[in-house]
Amino acid sequence: MENYSKDVTVIVRSAGERTEKVCEKLILEQGIQPTDLFVVREVPFSKAMKVSFEKGIRQGKKWTLCIDADVLLRRDAIRTMVELAEKQPDRVCEVQGLVMDKFFSGPREAGNHLYRTSLLKKVIGHIPREGTDIRPETHALNRMKEDGYNWVNLPYIVGIHDDEQYNFDIYRKAFVHAVKHLQYADLFIPHWKKNAHLDQDFEVALQAFSDSIRNSDDVFINRSQNLYKDYFDQTGFDEKGVLKDAVYSSELVDERIQNWKIDQKYYDHFPDRLGMDTQKDVFIRKIKSSYHSRGALKTLILTVSKGMEELGKKIGSRIPE
Repeated sequence: MENYSKDVTVIVRSAGERTEKVCEKLILEQGIQPTDLFVVREVPFSKAMKVSFEKGIRQGKKWTLCIDADVLLRRDAIRTMVELAEKQPDRVCEVQGLVMDKFFSGPREAGNHLYRTSLLKKVIGHIPREGTDIRPETHALNRMKEDGYNWVNLPYIVGIHDDEQYNFDIYRKAFVHAVKHLQYADLFIPHWKKNAHLDQDFEVALQAFSDSIRNSDDVFINRSQNLYKDYFDQTGFDEKGVLKDAVYSSELVDERIQNWKIDQKYYDHFPDRLGMDTQKDVFIRKIKSSYHSRGALKTLILTVSKGMEELGKKIGSRIPE
């Protein structure tokens, strides 16, 4: 799809996430012009939604893509989402892909929403009053569906989610998970415990989940709710430093997705995703990218060479020492 970017306004919704600058960098790498990229830092989240939608309306492009700053996009993710959205009926107000979520261990719907700009005024009318719903965006989309404007989940992985975040943000989200997603406790707890000795992020998440279970106060998605800071300050975890945007590239995100290890327990809760082959998905996109940049002949040579290399590795691994 040529010149897809002229039809898209991209809004990064940020609550000061450690990956904000990296998120912006990966978006610009996909051909989005700096004049079509905006960062919204409003709180509470319901206000961030409204401001984001209003910016999209003012820009007047066909599509408005809202990306949370904790989502790191893979190569060509925006192009692919627009191509898939263009195939939807006119009364589809929004499409969203999946992200490989560090704390769920596999794909889930989070942090990416491609809206049909012409319907955003209607969506704004369904944003719930702050503090009345812990999932304000889902609430608004469900009200749109009731009005006859459907929304669609795409079986496409757009990037990775919740990696490289500040300890406070990990704590806050895991605290909320214990309220929003308590039904997944048998997935979260073993997965986090298994990985805690390798990655302190999971230690932080375990502490937050435990604290949340004991908490009796109301919990909202608002990052500035004092409840989170009060609890977090008692944990003794040091905060991380600033993340340098040079650390990440679209290629690295593709590689992370390709090599992702999904916990088997994940499929007990999401059996419909058992057939999602992320490695094949990434491979196909690499072939397409190479074709456009190198041409058919060089792509064929590189593909055959890579295949022979992988075959050699497999044969070598089966030969006893």
